[in-house]
Amino acid sequence: MKKLIYIPISAVIILFYLQALWIRNMHQNYCVQLTQSIDQAITSSIIKELELRTYSPYKNPNNPKLIYKHAEEMSSEERKRLKGDTINLDMLAKKNISTNIAEAIMQIQQDICINKKQFIQMARLDSIFKKRLYDIKIKYCILLYDKDTTIIQKAGDILPLDDHKIKETKLYPLGTRCLQFIQVKAIIPLTSFLTDMFLIIIESILLTIIILGYVIFLVITIHKKDKLFKRREASVNGTIHDLKSPLNSIITLMSFIKKKVPDIHTQQLVENTERQARKLVNEIEALLITARKDRQKVYLQKEETDLVLLVTEVAQEVSMQHSHQPHQIKMESELNELNLMLDPLYVRNVIRNLVENALKYSDDGVQIIIRISKKETQAIFTVKDNGWGIAPKYKKKIFTPFFQVPREQMAHQRGYGIGLAYTKYIIEAHGGNISVESIPGKGSLFICKFPLK
Repeated sequence: MKKLIYIPISAVIILFYLQALWIRNMHQNYCVQLTQSIDQAITSSIIKELELRTYSPYKNPNNPKLIYKHAEEMSSEERKRLKGDTINLDMLAKKNISTNIAEAIMQIQQDICINKKQFIQMARLDSIFKKRLYDIKIKYCILLYDKDTTIIQKAGDILPLDDHKIKETKLYPLGTRCLQFIQVKAIIPLTSFLTDMFLIIIESILLTIIILGYVIFLVITIHKKDKLFKRREASVNGTIHDLKSPLNSIITLMSFIKKKVPDIHTQQLVENTERQARKLVNEIEALLITARKDRQKVYLQKEETDLVLLVTEVAQEVSMQHSHQPHQIKMESELNELNLMLDPLYVRNVIRNLVENALKYSDDGVQIIIRISKKETQAIFTVKDNGWGIAPKYKKKIFTPFFQVPREQMAHQRGYGIGLAYTKYIIEAHGGNISVESIPGKGSLFICKFPLK
């Protein structure tokens, strides 16, 4: 549960980080859009100022009109009589002076005005620019540079020109000879962004708070459920553990009665009762070990054990207990004996689980083949059957505690979902591993590997 606390904390940190990143990106996009608006405003203002300067009512009415034609549209006679300027759009585009004929003509008009000493009127440009900004609230200044980019004039607000917060437009050339340039430098205040984006930011913050509230509520709920689950688990484990004492007493009593009763039939009945009681004790032990495996490591009492003999004994016991079900168990071993350091009690339960599962999840007449072999540094024990098999999607899940492969209702009730989880845990505690190969309808093969040393 302590580790679970880090999940919501991490989620909150990530959430606030993403929120801050989103607002930052929004502010950057806002600044870019506003800069583009300033670009458009100053461009149109320069054009408007040129129109007022060129076509003012005080200009000479005898001034010639400006007429332009494409070279392809002119006759040879017109070209000979040509006294105007020729325009090379490609060259002007390379110098970032103009990109189309309209801009080129405007730049030629700027050249004409500069030659006539009709220089740009900064105060008028500033007035036009303010109108073009509409409701955009910024502090700015319009700068006029000479060809060496030295400031000649400026209009607008006085700004600290070296401030890193200042956004600036590109240099707009006045004329084709690039003798003068116009540039706008502006400060885009954060308050302007917050005002324009107020509703969106508030909605985003509220959404973040709601998500954070749900995360906190979820953590509190999980914490309560976890405490309740631990209490129930402790109660159930204690109850299950307490069942072992009366069962052990029954086993002891059955052993005593078996020795005292002379009747063979009664002895067999008592022996069967004792066997069932021992089986129940083993299932209780498996349940407790499986339930506690994440918190309490199993303690193995290893001793030199003949795996071949152990498997043979368990197979015979299981075969006798399931004599009512038609079946066949076949032993195939490459070795007469195979001594390993094992905990015989736990490994006996492992073998029993695998063989009993082969009987449980099969129809009558099932054939079970048990093989024992040795390969390099491992002892290999396999149990193969021709039973119902396991679908591929359940192969990994079958070793999960309390998981049962979905089957028909009667078949589903034959197990508790503990045996294979217990088996895997015990084999891995011995340093080995278990795997399964299965085809639905054709049977399963469980492969157990133990280290030789």
